[in-house]
Amino acid sequence: MKFLTLLKKELRELLTFTTLLTLVGSMVLLIALGGVMDTAMEEAIDSKGEINICDRDNSEFSKAVIESLKVAEYDVKIVELKDGDYAPQLEELEIGSVVIIPDNFSESLENVLAGTLNSEGKIDPVDVEYVSKMTSLSAMSNVDSGSQMALSAIEAAVKSVVYANKNMSMAEIELIEAPVNLVETTVVGDKQAEASSMLLSSYSMMTGMVVPIVIFVLIIYSSQMIMNAIATEKIDKTLETLLTAPVSRLSVLMAKMVAATIVSALFAVAFMIGFDRMMGGMTGMVSGEIDSAVISELGLNMSTGAYVLLGIQMFLSLLITLAVSLILGALAKDAKSSQTLMLPIMGMAMVPYMLSMFVSINDMGAAKWIMYAIPYTHTFMAQENVIFGNMPLYFGGLIYQVILLVICMTVAVRLFMSDKLFTITFNFGQKKSKYAKKKSLFSK
Repeated sequence: MKFLTLLKKELRELLTFTTLLTLVGSMVLLIALGGVMDTAMEEAIDSKGEINICDRDNSEFSKAVIESLKVAEYDVKIVELKDGDYAPQLEELEIGSVVIIPDNFSESLENVLAGTLNSEGKIDPVDVEYVSKMTSLSAMSNVDSGSQMALSAIEAAVKSVVYANKNMSMAEIELIEAPVNLVETTVVGDKQAEASSMLLSSYSMMTGMVVPIVIFVLIIYSSQMIMNAIATEKIDKTLETLLTAPVSRLSVLMAKMVAATIVSALFAVAFMIGFDRMMGGMTGMVSGEIDSAVISELGLNMSTGAYVLLGIQMFLSLLITLAVSLILGALAKDAKSSQTLMLPIMGMAMVPYMLSMFVSINDMGAAKWIMYAIPYTHTFMAQENVIFGNMPLYFGGLIYQVILLVICMTVAVRLFMSDKLFTITFNFGQKKSKYAKKKSLFSK
């Protein structure tokens, strides 16, 4: 019985209203994120059945291949593309990929069936160009890169048409086992290069994981550090002693923020170096299959200027986090309440963190405006915006963060300059004592 009594006591102390609120809030947050990612995955899978084709051969055979694709229940859309710069043309047509059937496609295929050998004594398959556009570093945004699907679909359609229109010998059947060679061109922003979209997507996804992880860890660590410091000093009355000393309160506030910024920056550098080395081992296999010149040509590697732009938004996010943490830390009544008060910061950091790694926030429709209202979203998107040339969105987010920082700092300074700092507490979900109730009744 004594054990059960002690157990009930401990459970009452641990399972408070604020603890349950944190638990339920975290669960709802994760369920909502799961729903968003599930929708994104369904859209990516649905788009796999779409094939955009530019038929430059315009022969009876190429038309028969296209009809064969339609019979196979592919959603085929015929488009017109010119040679040269594909980026503006894809943008104008509002498509992410296209298969280009070249001139003399049917004639080249006849050479394959005839067993015509090249100078090396081999049979050359027919080159079919596949152009795709990368728009995000997230995992699910490039699920529908579709190069292998396009190759398989075209090969199956070619075989189907040939089998239906020609009596073939066993030797000819062997020759047509791989009639098509896919030549891939990948577009990133306004740049393009001959490279596999699948390999580039894998490389970008892996390298794009480092920055979001560092930002998330930095936000959570810095907020926890400053909130615990303020809450502990307030409970121990050391904050009251410090602020009543002959020292400017603004100096005390700025000293706390600068110290927390320096420590957080040290952790950010350490995490960045560590994660970069860790991801370097993971991306080594992928990057080994891609020419580094191609990565540089497409602008997928971070330049010094890109790191500076990313660092500016990381610094602004850190300052916003510290300002909000100072305010929330001042509201803490004890150590437990300080942990509960971290929930808003954790939620605002976790939502864009998870979404930026799996989906493209820019493609979320009306929901993206809700995400843009969260200041951390712009920092998690900074790397992607810089790489893909979305500079208006980058600078718009930067201005929004500066405005929000000014507001948060103003509130924090006013709170520290007033005596409310010593009396204000967060009592949500807790009942007032009878004495407090009587006092409130006769306070007038």
